[in-house]
Amino acid sequence: MTDIAITITPDASGTITIGGATAPVTGKTIEQTREEAMQQAVTHARQTGEPAEVTADDPTGTFYLTVTPDGGILNRPSPTDPGTAGWEQEPALTGHDDPGAPQVAFDEQGRDRRPSAPQRREPIPHNVEDLNVPPAGQPAPADPEPAPAAPLDEAANVPELSELVGAGGIEVTTDLSTTPDPLETDPRWIKISQQPAEDGWRGTLNGWGLKITPTEDELAQRREALRQEITREEQERLEAEQHAQEEAVQESRRAAREREAAAKDRTERALIQTSFEEPKNVLIANDKGGQGKTSACYCIGATAGRIRGGDVVSWDANETRGNLGFRAKKAPTARSVVDLLEQAAEDFTTVEGSKRSTLARFTRSQGDNLFAVLASDESRDRQDLVDAEAFEKVYEILGRFYSLILIDTGNNHRVSHFTAALAATDQLVVPVSAGADGAYAAETMMDTFESLGYGDLVKNAVVLLNDSATRRGDATGIATKFEQRVRAIIPIPFDPALDSGEEIDFDALQPATRAAYQEATATIAQGLADTKENQA
Repeated sequence: MTDIAITITPDASGTITIGGATAPVTGKTIEQTREEAMQQAVTHARQTGEPAEVTADDPTGTFYLTVTPDGGILNRPSPTDPGTAGWEQEPALTGHDDPGAPQVAFDEQGRDRRPSAPQRREPIPHNVEDLNVPPAGQPAPADPEPAPAAPLDEAANVPELSELVGAGGIEVTTDLSTTPDPLETDPRWIKISQQPAEDGWRGTLNGWGLKITPTEDELAQRREALRQEITREEQERLEAEQHAQEEAVQESRRAAREREAAAKDRTERALIQTSFEEPKNVLIANDKGGQGKTSACYCIGATAGRIRGGDVVSWDANETRGNLGFRAKKAPTARSVVDLLEQAAEDFTTVEGSKRSTLARFTRSQGDNLFAVLASDESRDRQDLVDAEAFEKVYEILGRFYSLILIDTGNNHRVSHFTAALAATDQLVVPVSAGADGAYAAETMMDTFESLGYGDLVKNAVVLLNDSATRRGDATGIATKFEQRVRAIIPIPFDPALDSGEEIDFDALQPATRAAYQEATATIAQGLADTKENQA
């Protein structure tokens, strides 16, 4: 039998000496170095066909092992331990590669607890007398007969019924709650409970290749760790279920909102696409400037133009130089309503001259927005030429080619062309900013309209309540002023793309802004449709 010595230092370096030949053994950790050294020892035993006794020293202590040619790693007693004299040594573990081989099971004092635990041999006697052998010719003494057992008085041992029965009678309770611990049937626990020891000296020996079973304390720790893991998994499962339920509820609500929004969109588009048998005039008015009249005129025109597929014109009928031409998409030439009156008004007095292409020379196409803009003149003096008669002439021309005419007005409702526009109005739209001054101007204007006999226009009016980034008025209070006076109040959110004062890019507006103007346009169309029905 070969002697093998293994030495491992705390830095995981080591040596193995086999038959007087020493070789280095290295690993990244002490455990890896142990594994490499024992692998070399097993390889030597297989090559020689004989078991080898291994003495291993590492930072945890000294161990005495035996490796066998079949790959087994056995525990052997210390040669200097007098407590092992006279014991028949059995392998601590046989069949290193045989899962069916017996495993060592020690108690807390390190004693073998196997049913076939080794027994101490009795000393062999050196004298014949010590064997207690009878002389020749004499029979061997018979074994003494055992004394007869005392008769069993079973009746004497039966307790009286009165001793068993209390004042309330015999009460027998049987615990039927034998539900097994679910952990015991968990496949993971079956695997974990069969793993070799990892703690204490058992774990250290297992680090040398043995497979000693864990103590009850270690099993209890593993059981508790698994139980906590199961609890954590169950908590995560419950949380995942709750999250899924919340997601389902949110998704259901989101789907409901989407369906509602889709239905609202279809309804609004259908209203905006209403066909009118005659031109409809929408007057956008507020006596005070800065209330959003021009933005409303452009955005309502773009909304109606896109949904109706054209057939919409926005006219800047300001008594002075208006702003709609500046906010709209520019044209190659800056022709205005005054140029139309001066250069082409007579052309539209004949059938041959009444051409859309002629009118297109003086309007500005707004591209994908599918509506046109008729701008006011940039000269204030020339714009004064648009009086009541001129308004009626331009309105008649526009009505030949467009069924929806949006009129952006100035701040003076007493001028003649405003009076003419008011007389031709089918729908009144009143933009109001968040400030109290704009609301006051709108109220006084409505009072004037009612005094002039246009109470129906006021009652059917649509108020656009514009939010502002700089003016924080009482929107609720302003809405309260008009809710009993007009047909509808539509909030318009603040949008930086409109607040800049630059050319309006309708696609750059926020979705909420476009949605608000679509609602406003549909509300206007609904009023026009009702007017059509009433007239019919």
